[in-house]
Amino acid sequence: MVQKSRKGSRAKAVLPRLVAAAVIVLAIALLVRVLLAMGGTAEYSGYAAASALVELMFILLTATTYISVSSSGHCERVFVKLFLWMLAIVTMGMLGDVLVWGIGLEEFPWVVPLQAVGAFFRDSMGFPLIILYSTYLLSYVNEDPKELLRYVRLVGGLCADGLLLVCINQITSRSTVQYWQLWDHPWVFLFFLAVPIVVTMGIIFYFRRMLSNGKAIAFLFYELLVLMAVVVDILISEMTLAYAVAAFSLLQLYISVQLEYEKQQEEALLQQRISIMLSQIRPHFLYNVLTGIRALCRLDPPKAEAALVDFTRYLRANLSSLEDESLIPLTQELEHTRHYIRLEQMRYGDDLKVVFHTPAAQFFVPALTLEPIVENAVRHGVMQRERGGTVIIQTAETAQGFTITVTDDGVGFDTSLLNRCGPVHVGVSNVQKRLAAMCGGSLDIHSQPGIGTTAVIFVPK
Repeated sequence: MVQKSRKGSRAKAVLPRLVAAAVIVLAIALLVRVLLAMGGTAEYSGYAAASALVELMFILLTATTYISVSSSGHCERVFVKLFLWMLAIVTMGMLGDVLVWGIGLEEFPWVVPLQAVGAFFRDSMGFPLIILYSTYLLSYVNEDPKELLRYVRLVGGLCADGLLLVCINQITSRSTVQYWQLWDHPWVFLFFLAVPIVVTMGIIFYFRRMLSNGKAIAFLFYELLVLMAVVVDILISEMTLAYAVAAFSLLQLYISVQLEYEKQQEEALLQQRISIMLSQIRPHFLYNVLTGIRALCRLDPPKAEAALVDFTRYLRANLSSLEDESLIPLTQELEHTRHYIRLEQMRYGDDLKVVFHTPAAQFFVPALTLEPIVENAVRHGVMQRERGGTVIIQTAETAQGFTITVTDDGVGFDTSLLNRCGPVHVGVSNVQKRLAAMCGGSLDIHSQPGIGTTAVIFVPK
């Protein structure tokens, strides 16, 4: 089942790259057609021909960049997903514009409906691109889904009017009763495009303290560059620069921001793995385990041998977590948790009861995700009671993803204290950050003093 899940995930990842490869082939074919047409007897506007050639070249660049980024292994992060979507949308816009020019396509019988589809993509793709760009900017400083959704609704609401105008134009431009063509009033289109861009600039200014001066200037510069390109397109109607400039800006963004961000994220994740690994290797815990094994060597040698196996595997898993940059099967994390539980039960005996109910285990999680949560439930929950208690570990599958629920009937605590510094709270924070960065997951903790604690890990499909 794990292999099946992994194959399904790989198939989903390969499909977009196959589409990008098909776009590359199509762009090359169109590029050849444009070059042949320009060398023929037909006369074309120099501006139009240059626009088509430039856009086709950028289509090749954006499609190859898409394949490169999507193959990098960082696609679970919100930041990277948004960048890939921006590449896809700007490529669709450029492809639509090339089809509208129709250079070298005149002999095809279906060129007219193809140009109509191309015109729709050319006119409409700018609005979702603005929404994604503003969300991309926000995810750079804060990947909290709730915060991102709030700004998506704001910018999306502003862009909705422009998209509605483009859709209405598709009807009125073909009407014989009430004819109205959007590009007969280009400044109206510019207004609807400029408003969300100005709002996005305001967002950049609002978050400028969370960005370096260089990053803030870069984000503003790319937006202004695209806006100026739209103005030039309006003034010189025989050419289209906006999408090519947007593609250029995205490629520059990838070089100046995206690569640096990925490097910083890798360093942060490594530090978190080191922090969690060190928090698991506590001197008192090691001393207690070794003392227990030494006592068992005299009283029950077979149990001592089994405990030693659990101990070595527990240590090996903690040290191996430093090298686990990708997700691991939940079954592997569950086995690591069981090693820890058996070591603690060697010390606490029947005072520590643990129940596993994990029917859904065919998915992947970051290493050291579940075990630290279970350890907190044992050390700071049930074993703080005089008579111990019970920890229940459950998994479930939903339409959106998978959940891992760790419940204990320990002493509980005030969840407002999670924001304070301390080894327990830092460990929880590290798990939350690694879940969000590596698989888009989350960790929610609910607790009541004197009743117990419930921790819910969510991993999206």
